[in-house]
Amino acid sequence: MFKFLLLTAALFWGTGASAWAAPVQAVLFTSPYCPHCRHLKEDGFPQQFREKYKGKAELFEYDLTEQANNVLFFQTLQAYGLDSAGIPMLVIGETVLQGYPTQIGSQADEAVQKAHSNREKTRVPGLPEPKAETAPVKKAQPAAPATTEPDPAEPAPVQTAPQPAPVQAPAALAEPAPTPAAAAQENSQLQAHEALFSQITLWAIIGAGLADGINPCAFAVIVFFVSFLAAYKYTKKEIIVVGTAYCTSVFLAYLLMGLGAFHFLYAMKGFRYVTLAVQWGTIVLCVLFLALSLYDFIIYQRTKKSEKMLLQLPKSYKEYIHKVMRFFLKDKHSSMWRLLLAAFAVGFVVSAVEAVCTGQVYLPTCVVILKEAGSQSWKAAEYLIVYNLMFVLPLVLVFVLTLCGKESATFNNWLKKHLGLSKFLLCCVFLGLLLLMLANMF
Repeated sequence: MFKFLLLTAALFWGTGASAWAAPVQAVLFTSPYCPHCRHLKEDGFPQQFREKYKGKAELFEYDLTEQANNVLFFQTLQAYGLDSAGIPMLVIGETVLQGYPTQIGSQADEAVQKAHSNREKTRVPGLPEPKAETAPVKKAQPAAPATTEPDPAEPAPVQTAPQPAPVQAPAALAEPAPTPAAAAQENSQLQAHEALFSQITLWAIIGAGLADGINPCAFAVIVFFVSFLAAYKYTKKEIIVVGTAYCTSVFLAYLLMGLGAFHFLYAMKGFRYVTLAVQWGTIVLCVLFLALSLYDFIIYQRTKKSEKMLLQLPKSYKEYIHKVMRFFLKDKHSSMWRLLLAAFAVGFVVSAVEAVCTGQVYLPTCVVILKEAGSQSWKAAEYLIVYNLMFVLPLVLVFVLTLCGKESATFNNWLKKHLGLSKFLLCCVFLGLLLLMLANMF
């Protein structure tokens, strides 16, 4: 008996020491239409699973809106003898877990430990062969083979084949998996929906940028700037230099603010409850600004006076902007470069101050851009560039008309005449952004 044990130990340590180290293969089936799948992704389950079982388990993810993955899903059901199943579904070795957070959230650890201990193979077609980790192999001297007959009094060891673990029944919180035909139809519908939503979002961003550009807060600053240049008798050449530098500075300042807000919101995306708080907080702000804009519109239509409007730049801020412009531009410099840098500095300072007012539209727009662009930073930058081009377009037009001989009184009269219209457009913008955010969330 002692010799038999020595021989068994030698065979184990000599040939099979590294086999146990092969990582367990886990397969996760999800669909973007499934709310429980979205919950699983928002909670960061795949990333947490990979970090927790690094070197011990490999996770493969399959999106069921793709036809090939849908076929693979049904082949997996056949391999495990399941007539029907739900998603999200996690297959680990001989264990099938369905529903999140019920089975997948609570039983994944146990399934990985069992599959690793019993060296279970995940029977999903197309998986690569698991690669065992290289580990130093301990070799023992083989024991001398026994030359005598085994003692009949010693019972022979009985070898039993490992029994497959029972497959878990579908959980209550599992979405029924789509059939291949239904998955293909859903995939085409999803692509059409995303394309339509992208077009709606793009036009919403263009409209928001234009409406924010003729926002009374921003437009009043433009009118003062033009009257300031006329009062200090700037030549056409100097107006071109100052106007170009100022418009470029405003564009860059707002673009940088938008990129900063986008990166902050994206960094918070990993924290589900923080993200929800930002989204719901922005929705509340949109409702509030919509109500205040509607109030301003009604008040102006009745009184034709702007003093009682609530959404406008505070008087102290307006006075500060006027001081900044006088400080940098009251002395016409002999050097065009010095004049250009002064106008550039004015643009940045004025943008930072009036963002208190224009940010009422800009912040909800950034949240919508984040939801639409997702992790595609280039798409977010593209949307931000479009928004800010639309925002500075009225500013550019004012400078062009000034060069053509129009006076500041013309722009001031236009602002007073269309102040109610600008407030109505802001109401439309806030309503559109509100609907887009609600559509994204639900």
